[in-house]
Amino acid sequence: MDVLNHTLFKIGDSSVTFFTLIVFTSILLLTIAISVVIRRILTKRVFPRYNIAPGIARAYSRIIYYIIFVSGLLIAINSAGINISILFAGGAALLVGIGFGIQNIVNNWISGLILLFERPIKEGDFIEVDGILGTVCSISARSTRIKTNSDVMIIVPNSKFLENKIINRSYIEKTWIDIPVNVSYNSDFKKVTELLLKTAKEHPKVLAEPEPTVSIFEFEESFIKAKLWIYISENKLFGVIRSDILKMILEVFKQEGIEFPKPVREMEYKKTEN
Repeated sequence: MDVLNHTLFKIGDSSVTFFTLIVFTSILLLTIAISVVIRRILTKRVFPRYNIAPGIARAYSRIIYYIIFVSGLLIAINSAGINISILFAGGAALLVGIGFGIQNIVNNWISGLILLFERPIKEGDFIEVDGILGTVCSISARSTRIKTNSDVMIIVPNSKFLENKIINRSYIEKTWIDIPVNVSYNSDFKKVTELLLKTAKEHPKVLAEPEPTVSIFEFEESFIKAKLWIYISENKLFGVIRSDILKMILEVFKQEGIEFPKPVREMEYKKTEN
C-alpha cells in the first residue's frame, strides 16, 4: 500500500501517486469503451430506425463520442485527485504554446468540429475542391478524406473547407457542364452549333431537359469563343461525361472538315541600311 500511495510528482497542491494513476487510467479506458459501444449502437441500431442518412448519422455519433470522451477525461482527472481548476489556470499559458507550436493542428481540429456541427459537407457528398472532384469518405478530427473518380484518395485539412470556396454538388439534382469550343471566323457557325447540339444529345448521360444550348462567349482576334452547355443528373460522372463530349466533338469536327483555329502570329521585319 505504501508503494501505491507513494508520490510520483505534484501538480499544484495535488499529489500524483501510483494509485491515482491507476484510477485515472481505469476510468479513461472505461470511458473509451463506453463511448465506442454507444457510437456503434447509435450508428447500427438507433439512427437506421429513424431513417437518418448514413453521413449525418456518422457525424452525430462522432460528436457524441467526443462529448463522452471529454466528459470521461475530466471525471478521470478529478477522480485521480487532481484539481481541474489548476489545469484550467495553467491553460492560458498552454494555449499560447499551442498557438505557436501546433497552430495548424488546433485550427484543423476546431474546423473539424465546425464541419460536424454545421455540416456544410457530410460523408457521401460529391464535392469540388481546388478543381478536384470526389466523394467525401470520412471527416475526422484533423482532416477529411476524399475519393476521386479515378479512385485516388486525397486528404484535405479541415480548415481548407472553411477558408476556401467549396462546391457541394450533392445539394442539386441537376448540374450543368460548360464545354468551351473555339471556332474560326471562316467556319459556318450555324453548322457548328447544330453539330455541337447533335453531339450532346447523342450522349446517353446528357439530359434532354433542360436542353443543351450553345452560346457565344467572346470574340477573340482570330476565333470565336463559344460554349456548349449540357445538364447531367449523375454528378459523380461530371469529369467523365465532360471528357466524353470533348472526344465526340473532336471526332465530329474531323469528319465534317471543321478545323480548330490556329494561333495567328504577326512578325515585323525591319530593314536596316548598311
